[in-house]
Amino acid sequence: MRVAIDLIIAEKEPGGMLFATRALLEGLARTDQTNEYIVITTRPKEYRELANAPSITIYPVKLRTWRGILIQHQLTLPDILKKLKPDVLHVPAFAAPIGWHGPLVITVHDLAFLKVPQQSSLYARLYWQYLLRESVRRAQCVISISEQTSEELRTLWGIEDERIHLIHNAIRPLLRLDTVANEAQVGMHQRYGKRYILHVGRIMPRKNVETLIAAFNAIADCLPDLNLVLAGGAGYDSAEVIQQAKKSPFHERIHLAGWIPDEDMSALYAAAEVLVVPSKHEGFGLPALEAMVCETPVIASPGAASMEIAGGAVMRVDCEDASKLSEAIVAVVTNQALREQLVGHGKTQVEPFTCESCARATRRIYELAAGLPSTNGMNQEPVVARSRSIFSRAR
Repeated sequence: MRVAIDLIIAEKEPGGMLFATRALLEGLARTDQTNEYIVITTRPKEYRELANAPSITIYPVKLRTWRGILIQHQLTLPDILKKLKPDVLHVPAFAAPIGWHGPLVITVHDLAFLKVPQQSSLYARLYWQYLLRESVRRAQCVISISEQTSEELRTLWGIEDERIHLIHNAIRPLLRLDTVANEAQVGMHQRYGKRYILHVGRIMPRKNVETLIAAFNAIADCLPDLNLVLAGGAGYDSAEVIQQAKKSPFHERIHLAGWIPDEDMSALYAAAEVLVVPSKHEGFGLPALEAMVCETPVIASPGAASMEIAGGAVMRVDCEDASKLSEAIVAVVTNQALREQLVGHGKTQVEPFTCESCARATRRIYELAAGLPSTNGMNQEPVVARSRSIFSRAR
């Protein structure tokens, strides 16, 4: 079986969808030496190590500009697929090209553009509403990354249960605390302060970063050694939030760090006092799990860290209330027993979210889309990295 995995649009900007896909690719390289996975990428240099795996083929695509990438994608990918002749096309983020008529697997991360429409431009909303919806309608199999997203697909778009397959995202294998040297954490403290609150993700309306900044302003006087690090790019409609950070009376302690290189992420998490995920809506909430891997406690809104994904390993708080959020931050950064409790629960919570389990489950979906018998002899539903069995231990 030859599976083409389309990364063209996902690679425009870093983010959870791309990180989750790279974890899937690593899992496929580790667990499957039989099938061929053709990675269609605009950044072939970033997959040099992956290309050494016998099951992975890198197909580079050159773009003159990222401008108009959504249209470029629709026009160029069908010609590429005619040359490659894959048995299955998997689009792990965004929409498939209209010109592809073969077996199709689509991964849907969330329908946040319907839940929080102010997060994106009219152009982007039209893309999601029409091109993505059309892709989902045509796909033999739709991978949903959470039960929440599955429910959105059923209720908002009327997708049939039999075409929805729940497979949780995997944590990037490079995120490992045991590989973080003390010098790397010291380097983070030198850059961002001895103690810092961390936020990881693009700045955009549904991420609710403005409330996090307000909460930081409220406690900055009483915790003068505490800083705030906003790691991630500027998304749609982010100008006002960035100005809020720059105009803060504590602006010298608010660091607009931008996107952090992959190799620095473990140290960034590990050196933080706490990760705060105040989003109004998340399909999965990958940063919360990444922080748990690095033994960093997590504060999150209920919409950013569901029980399905985060279990009882985070402190949940109404993050639209700056006062409540500031109280939670103070509690976590000053209470060592609470910190240790959250870290301990986190170690257990992250165990199922491996790239290997994600890859094995996804491979079964490729076989199903291609009309092939399952390699294990059973056409069963994929194994999902469920966390329900952990809840009782995590509380």
